[in-house]
Amino acid sequence: MNRDPSDARTPQRPLLRRAVWGMASALLGFGLVSAMLAVTYGRTPFLERALFQLGLAGTPLVAALGQVLILMGLAMLWSALHRQR
Repeated sequence: MNRDPSDARTPQRPLLRRAVWGMASALLGFGLVSAMLAVTYGRTPFLERALFQLGLAGTPLVAALGQVLILMGLAMLWSALHRQR
């Protein structure tokens, strides 16, 4: 059975998929940034060992990757929720 694309009951799968990927990307980015803050400012032996293993360039690099994921995820959410009508 073929449905008319203008039918109001037809789900907007690409927009829903875009919103889910945007949310997942933003949450992953928040997780990375939070982990790098914990590694940088944590005082437990495990966190200090992780800081030394990442090195001076690794921690800011992972935090920057997290920020990019946050921005991309929020942009995807914005475009999915504010589509052209």
